[in-house]
Amino acid sequence: MNNVFDGGKMRLINTSAMVFAFSTVAALATSVAAQRLTMGATYSSSSLYTYQVGVATYLNETIDEVNINVRELGGAEVSTEALLRGEVDMSIAVTSTDDKALQGEAPFSEPQEQLRSLYFFAPIPLNFVVAADSGIMSLTDLDGESFNPGGRGSSTEVQVDAILETLGIAPDLVRTDGGDALEAFQNRRIAGFVKAGILPDGYIQQAIAARDVKFLGMTDEQLTQLTSTYSYFSRVDVASEGADFSTVQTAVGVTVTSDLSQEMAYKLAAAVFSDEGRAAAAEVYPASTKFDPVKVTLDASVAPLHIGVYQYLLDHDYTIPDRLVPPEAK
Repeated sequence: MNNVFDGGKMRLINTSAMVFAFSTVAALATSVAAQRLTMGATYSSSSLYTYQVGVATYLNETIDEVNINVRELGGAEVSTEALLRGEVDMSIAVTSTDDKALQGEAPFSEPQEQLRSLYFFAPIPLNFVVAADSGIMSLTDLDGESFNPGGRGSSTEVQVDAILETLGIAPDLVRTDGGDALEAFQNRRIAGFVKAGILPDGYIQQAIAARDVKFLGMTDEQLTQLTSTYSYFSRVDVASEGADFSTVQTAVGVTVTSDLSQEMAYKLAAAVFSDEGRAAAAEVYPASTKFDPVKVTLDASVAPLHIGVYQYLLDHDYTIPDRLVPPEAK
């Protein structure tokens, strides 16, 4: 015990106890001040899940006022539905899902005007992968073949369903989550699958470890048909580690709703767009180093920016397209 005199009154005070009490109060104050947010995430087998966990950790360490928990839900569409029901505060986002939400197309029953873009960090090509010994040489050869269109409930599955319908291709679709689809491919129960992401992709690398693969490209005619039908698709020519093909892409990011405070969205944007934020993202998702998240956000976002993000970008002299100006700023 350390004893001190209090104002000459000869009262003994246990300073160790005082320090403990003050520390406890300070810790409680910090805990109360930190806003708890839940981020809806894709499947844990995806490299994007690793990205979400890594970025959430960085944000928690950087912003005293926030405590983000990542919750695996199984894809952008499922996560966006949970966001709009108020079950999570942030969601993994893909531009095709955002477009459906804004238009009120299934599974969304009406236009979701409260949806806001927090940021987008990378384009996301659709990779059609089949076993090299399957005899499948083109997308049209998928007719009747056992094929996984992406994790069940994911935006990839929804996009691939639309692509196959538009192109008139009818595989024997095996609908399951990402982990089960990978195991089925490795054990030769399905001929192929679709995985969205930038190559090299960890999920595809696991598939390659078990079986040699081939990437199926789209023809110019197919690409024109898809990009003219769906505004959220753009053409991309992929050339990576022996893979050389053309396909369509969307973009991946994080969305919120207008319920998130302007102050919090501003701080999140400032952290993510900073040099430190980009370095943290690169540690868990190396492909992100190829892209400027501000540029991807401004080029690819479908939903209006959150007012906090909008203010951050204005403060840093960025030109913001009219389509992304939030209603609150008009």
